[in-house]
Parts: sequence; C-alpha cells; structure tokens
Amino acid sequence: MPRYVGFIRNAEDSHAGLSPDEAQRTLEAYLAWSDDLEKEGRLVISSGLSHSQSRVVRVTDGVLASADGPHTEATEVVGGFIVIEADDLDQAEKLFGTHPHLRFGPIEVRKLGENGCEA
Repeated sequence: MPRYVGFIRNAEDSHAGLSPDEAQRTLEAYLAWSDDLEKEGRLVISSGLSHSQSRVVRVTDGVLASADGPHTEATEVVGGFIVIEADDLDQAEKLFGTHPHLRFGPIEVRKLGENGCEA
C-alpha cells in the first residue's frame, strides 16, 4: 500500500498560549489520533523533531560544512512528521484532515517514493 508523509507545520509559538490542562488535552488528542490509525494498520511511524539538537549540512565548493540549525526564513517550522499508509492521496488527505494539530497549523501531505529513491 502506498505511504504518505504528513509534515506537521506550525509557528514556533503556536502552542505557547495553552494552559497546562489544555496542553495535556492536546497531547491526549494527538495520541488518540495516532492510536486510532495504528489500530487500523495505517500508522507507520510518527515523531516530533528536535529544534535544539539539529544541524544543517552543506557541501560548498567540495567542502563539507555544518552549522547548528534548523535555519529557516519561514514563519512556520516543521515540528514533526507522520507516515501512514493510504490507498491514494485523496484518502491520505482525508485521514490527515482529522488530525487535531490542524487547529494550530497545516499538515503538508506528500507521497513517499515518487522520485524513484524509495527504500
């Protein structure tokens, strides 16, 4: 079955205004969403992404260089990712369309393996 990745995007401070109780309820909603997909056999992997433990790696004029990151000039950052199995992009969109994160920011959905480099 085809796999789709959902990039969880949001402004860095999108969860900052939540009370501890709201933050807990939000976390529970995220976990429940993942549990439901796991029970259906559709969840492959999901994870948040660290902002404090990251580097940007580049090769410039044949020389490898790295810098602490992430470095982005955007108002939104990728805070995590979820890989699911779905029949097609439309079904993946519908599944991600029920994720509780959408009240904080968008989820970018892409099919995996489209460039011929699927492992």
